[in-house]
Amino acid sequence: MDDDAAGEHTERSLILDLALALAEDRRRDIVKKTKNGLDSARARGRVGGRVGGRRPVVDDDKRRVILARRAEGQSIREIAAAVKVSVGVVHKTLSPAAAPVDS
Repeated sequence: MDDDAAGEHTERSLILDLALALAEDRRRDIVKKTKNGLDSARARGRVGGRVGGRRPVVDDDKRRVILARRAEGQSIREIAAAVKVSVGVVHKTLSPAAAPVDS
């Protein structure tokens, strides 16, 4: 019994071509709308950093507590549970890049 579906198929069907064209068109629309939204937000001063964005979870008091507890030798998980932030937030706070800049 020959299996017609076995092996490589080099022909593309009209339906597949149509689906691929629709998907590409949708992708282009999403890219265009995303760029327009970012441009609009940038014009309003709302892109990057904290300008009108989400407030940081760790304020100066929490930063001091995290740094002090780490200096005492507590684990990152213990610190995160005590300060009620995620382990990732504690890691970010302890990283050298997160050190506050003195001006």
